[in-house]
Amino acid sequence: MSCHILKGKTLVPIFNTKSNIHPNVWLLMFAQALIGSIGPVIVFVGGFIGLKLAPTKVLATLPIALMVVGIAIFMLPVIKALSIVGRKKGFIIAIVSGSINCLFAAYTIEAGNFWLFCLSILLFGIMIAAVQQFRFAAMESVPDELASKAVSILLVAGLIAAFIGPEVAFVGKDWFETEFVGSFIGVSVLLMLSVIFIAFYKPLSKPKDEIQAPKRELKEIIKQPVFLASIISATVGFSVMSFIMTATPISMHVHSGFDMQDTKWVIQSHIIAMYLPSFFTGRLIQRFGQANILYSGMVALFSCIIIGFAGHQYVHYWGALVLLGIGWNFMFITATSLLPRSYTPSEKFKIQGLNDLVMFTCQAVASLSAGWVINTLGWNAMLVICIPLLLVAAVVVTNWRASELKINSALLNTKSQPNTLEE
Repeated sequence: MSCHILKGKTLVPIFNTKSNIHPNVWLLMFAQALIGSIGPVIVFVGGFIGLKLAPTKVLATLPIALMVVGIAIFMLPVIKALSIVGRKKGFIIAIVSGSINCLFAAYTIEAGNFWLFCLSILLFGIMIAAVQQFRFAAMESVPDELASKAVSILLVAGLIAAFIGPEVAFVGKDWFETEFVGSFIGVSVLLMLSVIFIAFYKPLSKPKDEIQAPKRELKEIIKQPVFLASIISATVGFSVMSFIMTATPISMHVHSGFDMQDTKWVIQSHIIAMYLPSFFTGRLIQRFGQANILYSGMVALFSCIIIGFAGHQYVHYWGALVLLGIGWNFMFITATSLLPRSYTPSEKFKIQGLNDLVMFTCQAVASLSAGWVINTLGWNAMLVICIPLLLVAAVVVTNWRASELKINSALLNTKSQPNTLEE
């Protein structure tokens, strides 16, 4: 079935079939929507379980932080495994292990063992590290010019998961005598359902000689301005977002006296702002270019900081957190679509692994330190810490843009030179 519009006397197709997104992208998106529910569940119930099981209230939020730590710890081993067994088989193994780990988490809650519960949350890092590679699998399934759109579609899954996860956690909370045991069993079922989508995913094969091509030294790759622009933008965007987001509930509820309902809505608005722009971020990148959208993301994050300085009223927290989500979205999607320009197919696993290792390690540090900073130094000091990070990202992106302009100018000059041999 085709759909057309009338322009003059000619029927013109609304959708260009040549630019259709590959089915792999949609399969990965629906799978990630189910798998991604684990994050909101851990964030939603992890603190409550921690309060009940932890030997001291100081450790109540440790399980939540260990989720990010687990991603950082297992990122390189998981990437190595995917390069050996292949993406599809590796994804399925990781998801099944995550489903089994949900049952282990449920057991630890039933047993009332805080440290085993922390271990179970840490082990979710294996599955989440594998799922982080979905965005690269999606980009490899489409032409280069549609890479940013593929990542945007994939991030829509986060918006769906943000609603599915808390709902499953709430519905499953009272399934068993011990609270929240059912929450993790419910997620275990969702994870197994996601395997159905991955079963239909078909990795696009590459020529054998292309995959086995010589690989450059790592130092040669990381010196490229395009690589630095990608990894620094993604890392700064993730770190600033995690740092401020993690500290916001403490600042709002404990320091500023807002009730849980107000605090919850600010965080929910932030999560919506993180993923909702994904519907159009890819198109913005195609229209205005990667550098301009990276700058736009930085402007949004700087605006978040300015609003945070302006006051501690509800509107300040809400406005700052919404801009925080938008800024993260612009920087993360653009940086992700930029990364493949820095490596060859034979280098992809090494560079993708390094990118995610750096990004999630820095995010883990930001998440773990946010509580100490907000309680010790305060909200304004925390905002000040973010400013030099954004300035570094701005300098790196400007340097990359300048190098691109220089290369393009050199190519134009070369093409304009007359061919003296022919003359």
